[in-house]
Parts: sequence; C-alpha cells; structure tokens
Amino acid sequence: MAPSTRILIAGAGDVGLTLGAVLSAADIDVTTLNRSGRIVDDVKSITADLTNVNALRAALGMIEPFDVVVFTTAPDDRNELAYKAAYVDAPRTLLAALAHHPTRAVLTSTTGVYGDDDGRWITASSPAVPARPTATIVLEGERALAGQVPTVSIRASGIYGPGRTSLINRVRRGGVVTSPASAPHWTNRIHRDDLVAALAIAAIHPSPPAVAIAVDDEPVPMSTVAAWLAAELGVTLPIDPAPDKQATGKRCRNSELKDLGWEPAYPTFREGYRSLLANI
Repeated sequence: MAPSTRILIAGAGDVGLTLGAVLSAADIDVTTLNRSGRIVDDVKSITADLTNVNALRAALGMIEPFDVVVFTTAPDDRNELAYKAAYVDAPRTLLAALAHHPTRAVLTSTTGVYGDDDGRWITASSPAVPARPTATIVLEGERALAGQVPTVSIRASGIYGPGRTSLINRVRRGGVVTSPASAPHWTNRIHRDDLVAALAIAAIHPSPPAVAIAVDDEPVPMSTVAAWLAAELGVTLPIDPAPDKQATGKRCRNSELKDLGWEPAYPTFREGYRSLLANI
C-alpha cells in the first residue's frame, strides 16, 4: 500500500485504538470508529453504531473513501448472538454503509476456527474445522467478508497485555491447578502490542496472505505458564488430582506473519508477562 493509504479501524476498542495510534505515528491517514466515543489523541475518530446503517452513512459520508478497513470488533458476550453481531452483522452493515468499497479488509479473527484438540501443529493452511458454535460463526464472518472484498484474516490466539491480567489474577489466588505428571494442554498466546503490529502489517503490506496466524514463537503447556507465574508471584499452586493422560490443545505457527517481516516484541509468554508484572 502507498503511504497515502487511508485506513478505517471499525469497532475500535483497546486493540483498535492502539492500532490507530501506531498507524498515526507512522504518518498514515487513519480514522477510528466505535460506539463508545473512546478516542486516541491526534487520531481522527467517528462515534457510530456498527449495527445502524443509516447512522454509519451519515457519519462516514463526509470522509470517504477508505482504502483499507480493519475490523477489530469483539463480541459483547460469549453467546452465539453476540458473535454473529460482531463477526457477521457488523462487517456486512459497514460495507453496506460505505459508498465506496475498500480495496482490502483486515479481520481480527481467532485460532478457535481450528478445532483441533490433540496437541498437533497448526499452520494458516490447516483445515479450519471449528469445534464450537461461536468459532463456526467467526469462520462464517471471515468467508462472508472475503466474498465482498479482498480480505486478510488475522487469526489470533489468546490475547493478553495491559488490562488483560486474568491469568495472573487466577494464579495469585491459587485458582489454577498444575500437575507435572499430566499430559500437556498446549496453549498459544499473543501480546496485544504484537497483535497490533500484525494488523498494521496486514493493512499496509502490498501483498499479504489471505490468512495468517498471530501467535508468539512458543506454544507452551498451560502448566508451564502457571508454574512460571506462580514462581514469579511467590505462590504455591494446588496439584491436580486427576492429571490428563492425553495431550490436548494445539500448537500454532506464525510463519505467514514472519514472512511479511513481523517479529514479536514479546516472543514468549515470559517476556510478555514479565512486562505486565512490572506494572501491576
């Protein structure tokens, strides 16, 4: 994409607003859109509801067109209706409101579209066969958006970072069990800032892939993360009396993003959680 690329970030919550600040700092013309009214200093913003096509048309009419739309929408709840609103209805409504379709869309998706649960390695080209209804809806949203505009789906794993300290809090309370004898439950993570960097590359790179997985460099058993955090916090975790006999979860690769030049600032959970622990 040329330096004059105009980017709209739709559903701009924490990730979207951080992305707006990063792109603006790179002298890219960026506008954020959300219904909360939250803004980033020195970044153009629009307050509108992504479910209201008429309100969107009125808000967007004076500042179109956009070259790229980045969807950072997230569900308000964990039920299927909320997922459909975020991943299917919101992108469809926004595109209907735009007088000029963008040349590219970037969708913040999830590794949950891969339903594998036996510890195997996953790449962006692995078959996406969701195991949960909500993940099925996310995949439906990917495909629906790609049917309207060339789309880059960034499938992110568990996002953590500033304000996302639930695992730290659970470990601190002793609410996580561990067992050295258990077969691994493999987990994948991405620090918020590294996800933002991935979305930025997907928005401005001249030829990004249709799908990329946003994870750090080290899939790791959940017990390893919990034990490391417990040691850092000086707490003792309870031992699981019924350890798993077979590996679960999946191990995801970030090869497509690496091929674009992306390098995570937090390549493993250790660097990421250490930065959080230093600030809470």
